Amino acid sequence: MVNIIALYPGQGSQEPKMALDLYVASPKVRDLFALASEVTHTDLHCLLSTGSEEDLKRTEVTQLVVTLANRASHTRLTELGFTTLCHTGLSLGELSAYAGGGIISDETLFKLVQKRSLLMALAGARIEEKHGKLGMAAVIGMGFEKVEAILKESSIGGIYPSNDNGPNQVVLAGLESAIQEAKPHLIEAGARRVLPLKVSGAFHTPFMQDALEEFSSYLESLQFNNPEQKVISSVTSEEVPSAKRAKALLAMQLANPVRWTKVMQAVSSIKEGMANTPAQEQTKFAEVGPGTVLTGLWKNSGLPDFCTPLGREGEIQAIGERT
Repeated sequence: MVNIIALYPGQGSQEPKMALDLYVASPKVRDLFALASEVTHTDLHCLLSTGSEEDLKRTEVTQLVVTLANRASHTRLTELGFTTLCHTGLSLGELSAYAGGGIISDETLFKLVQKRSLLMALAGARIEEKHGKLGMAAVIGMGFEKVEAILKESSIGGIYPSNDNGPNQVVLAGLESAIQEAKPHLIEAGARRVLPLKVSGAFHTPFMQDALEEFSSYLESLQFNNPEQKVISSVTSEEVPSAKRAKALLAMQLANPVRWTKVMQAVSSIKEGMANTPAQEQTKFAEVGPGTVLTGLWKNSGLPDFCTPLGREGEIQAIGERT
């Protein structure tokens, strides 16, 4: 049976009806849907069945449904006998990694996601009321340090590099007007494209500092455990060693950039450390959740091997048949 190094996607991977094929296939996934709906007081099955793309775009909705889809995928893989050796996640996906690695229960996970999304939405609304509309955009063809330097040199305020997605892709977050102002500077410096993302907010930037402080206080009220399996932080790209450190990193993530390039390098090194063993041959990197965002980032990373999307029942069954 294949061993999995699980990479969980975040906001921007959502789509109507995602994970419903897993719901049909698995009683355990149906139990997960029921638990998540009970904890959040939201009929998530109905939301995914009938909600439009625009409905799912709202921060407080997106974070819940993407997390549910991530956990549904991992639940189905576990049910079918796959072993997960390591967990990590992009932005919101890190919360799914904490659950997969045994740091938090699914009940705690959905409480956390609901609180996190509410605080982030409120922080975003306060900022928009005061400063104007927020947005996020992907800069294609340029690395994190170069984007950071260009923003500093151009003295454009209200915008930050928030996600280091790969050697040639960086996500900006902040004021929509600042993103538009920065676009020609980035193109002139060598960026191929600057593309708006279907995410509303200024996540992983100093704009989220107020949300970070309240979220940090909330985390102290919840039960966290030491990891049962390896979990890699998306802020430090290092292994999460303890329950106490897990809480600190989860709060820190709200207002600090996600260093996904370093995360991919870290998990690649884990597999390289299995060199010339049967375990290495049977271990695959997998995007455990909806879409193929992380699969694409891995493909463009320059790292060896490849990442397989495992967010649909058909994809999970297909990889099982090949082993």
